[in-house]
Amino acid sequence: MLRTRVLTALVMLLVLYIATVWTTPYQFALFVSAVLLVGVYEWTGLMGLRNLTARALYLFLFLLAMAALAGLTGLQVDSASLPRTPVLLISGAGVLFWLFAFVLIRHYPANESRWVGWPKTGLMGFVVLLPTWMALIQLKYLEIHGALVFALVALVSIADIGAYFTGRAWGRTKLAPTLSPGKSWEGFWGGMACCFLLALALLYPLNLFAGPLSLPQSLAALVAAMIVAVFSVLGDLFESMLKRSQGLKDSGRVLPGHGGVLDRIDSLTAAAPVFIFFFLLLFADVSWP
Repeated sequence: MLRTRVLTALVMLLVLYIATVWTTPYQFALFVSAVLLVGVYEWTGLMGLRNLTARALYLFLFLLAMAALAGLTGLQVDSASLPRTPVLLISGAGVLFWLFAFVLIRHYPANESRWVGWPKTGLMGFVVLLPTWMALIQLKYLEIHGALVFALVALVSIADIGAYFTGRAWGRTKLAPTLSPGKSWEGFWGGMACCFLLALALLYPLNLFAGPLSLPQSLAALVAAMIVAVFSVLGDLFESMLKRSQGLKDSGRVLPGHGGVLDRIDSLTAAAPVFIFFFLLLFADVSWP
């Protein structure tokens, strides 16, 4: 099992590297769209849908929403033509949803009857996955070599890895015992510490590309990185909540040893909109090489 999990992880890293670095923005957009659509299909399971026709209809509606969002945000290939306002509004709406999701997580399972079921959970799928799709694609357009995409993935991954090992060593106080018994507050703070150290390290290349940063800009970037890490935990817990509501262990079986696509990108679904929201606010005028 561990061998399968490690091999799958290595393959995923290789695919991510090739898809992010060795593709044009439009090719990357196709890659992200394909991956997200697998996640959308898995989401229909979290909605409680078992009928293939109903699942296909949800996929079709999501495709229409993707097309509409692509038209709204422009899918421009250079940062100078990036339609900043629509991206800020959509990612900002994603941020607001995750604040609402925190309330749902905080009061689970007492409030489960208020949101469980396909109409409400189906709407959540649009609010969760569309901003994620837009954010990942626009980050590639902002920096075509994939540095911003990797920075996002690195922040989320280091927070998760730091939390895992810190929690194993010193975890005592449960973070969310009902949703994720393995997570602890000690692990959470360990993950945040690791994320802070990585964010400090990322300030140097950011200074090279974005020009000399003022002290307020540097501090704001560090705070934003920490907020991204916190939201990544929300994404993880939120998917756990949806799976528990349907009695599922994994969202799917497409990734041997890891479960489904949503099991791998749950943290990113919350972190990606927050990342691009703060990036555009702090570095809107940056022209990337």
